[in-house]
Amino acid sequence: MVPAVPSAPPPPDSQLEGLKSAVRAARRDVDLRRSGKVDPALLVTARGVLLNALESLAAELVRRRLPMPPALRDDLRLQRRIRGARRIR
Repeated sequence: MVPAVPSAPPPPDSQLEGLKSAVRAARRDVDLRRSGKVDPALLVTARGVLLNALESLAAELVRRRLPMPPALRDDLRLQRRIRGARRIR
C-alpha cells in the first residue's frame, strides 16, 4: 500500500484574486489621493474606481454564493454613502 500524500492546497482562484487585487490597488490610490495636497476631483474619481472594484468583488462573491466579509460589506456601505453625499451637493 502506498502512503497517502497530503494534497496541496488548491491554487487561489485567479478571478477572485484579480478582483481582490483591484480593490487593494484602488484603496491605495484613494489613500494616496487623500494625503498631501488634495485635489477633490481626483479623489472623487479614485473613490469611484474603488466603489466599482468593491461592487465587482461583492457581485462575484454573491454569484458564487460565498459569504460576504463584514469589512467588505462595511466598506461598500461607506463608499456608497460617500458617493450619494457627493451627488446631493
